[in-house]
Amino acid sequence: MRLSCSVSADSVVFCATDDSSDSEGSVESNQSCRNEKTLPERLEILTNQGLLPAVKVFLDWLRANTDIIVMCAQSSQSLWNRLSVLLNLLPDSRKILEAEVPLCEEVSELLSACERPDLHQTLPLPEDVALRHLPALRAAHKRLDMDRESPTLSTLQESVVRLSCIRSFGHFLTRLQGNVLHFNPEAGIFTSVSQSEQENLLQQARAQFRMAEEEARRNRLMRDMAQLRLQLEVSQLEGSLQQPKAQSSMSPYLVPDTTALCQHLGLLRQLAGSGRFMIIIPRTVIDGLDFLKKENAGARDGIRFLESEFRKGNRYIRCQRESGKSFERHKLKRQDSDAWHLYKMVDSCRQLTVSQGSGEEDTAGMVTILTGFHIEDITALSPHMQAAIQAVAVAGIELKNILEFYRQWKEMG
Repeated sequence: MRLSCSVSADSVVFCATDDSSDSEGSVESNQSCRNEKTLPERLEILTNQGLLPAVKVFLDWLRANTDIIVMCAQSSQSLWNRLSVLLNLLPDSRKILEAEVPLCEEVSELLSACERPDLHQTLPLPEDVALRHLPALRAAHKRLDMDRESPTLSTLQESVVRLSCIRSFGHFLTRLQGNVLHFNPEAGIFTSVSQSEQENLLQQARAQFRMAEEEARRNRLMRDMAQLRLQLEVSQLEGSLQQPKAQSSMSPYLVPDTTALCQHLGLLRQLAGSGRFMIIIPRTVIDGLDFLKKENAGARDGIRFLESEFRKGNRYIRCQRESGKSFERHKLKRQDSDAWHLYKMVDSCRQLTVSQGSGEEDTAGMVTILTGFHIEDITALSPHMQAAIQAVAVAGIELKNILEFYRQWKEMG
């Protein structure tokens, strides 16, 4: 189960939904969710997450440095978007007081004032005590009497104090020059102010939901990748015990090159649609398609196919962004562009395996590069291409002709 949320004119609703649903189904189930969390349950969830102390410390520092907020208001829209999502997840003071959550008098007074921008915290929290001597937070702690004997707060009451400070900071941002956040009293939600002042409340709320859905989609992708890797390990174990010489497993990650996309797009569609493989498209392959699109109809078809799948959010076809140190040999790029692109793909595959395993021994057989070239007779290829193919083998990556890989997959059923 996972926790999802929806914002209405009256409340923020926490719902329990099944992780097994895809993105379209989860959006629909969220809208019609009947298993709503009660307010005490929501407070317990926020408490158990253990993240509110760090958020409060960061916002205490920001409140004492308003010049930084104003200066970076327009360039930090992602931060304000995420902060507004958090503020909308936190229940307001009226709902907590109406729910009769057991609070001491001082916490209740603090909660009653949290919907104002000038809340003065009087109860020190554990994080305040731990950071009492930090110069950067001196302004935030100057109203706290660390030596005074304060009432012993439960973890729930500590969370309510943090919640009060965070919501007060949200109202504080609505008063700052530069319109960092807006608060709609009728809907009871915070919204960030984008560079386009003409965006209305509904559009901004939808943007928040899209951002939350994108994060959920990324989490599902990582879970799917882990599941595919587990399937590979189980299949390899079965093959080693029952069929030592049989090819009982196939790599879960397939990385097609430009020729495979241009010449065998139909086969790639079937592989992607099987749900058995994760198709990874490195940046160098996209660049290659873009270079060929003027004269190669297959390249244009490949580009349209990828654009369509990326737009739909197909979890089995992913574009890989370049990161870390990449292969660069400009002279080789002029001499043998095919070898140069293969080296670039090896670099991308290494980045993929490093992100999925703790060492090379853990990732052998995880990735297969699919090519449209016939590689049965390696001596017929250029010396640069032969060296690139050897680099593929050294990296623990398989290189197969897509027709041969497809035939093997069909034979295995």
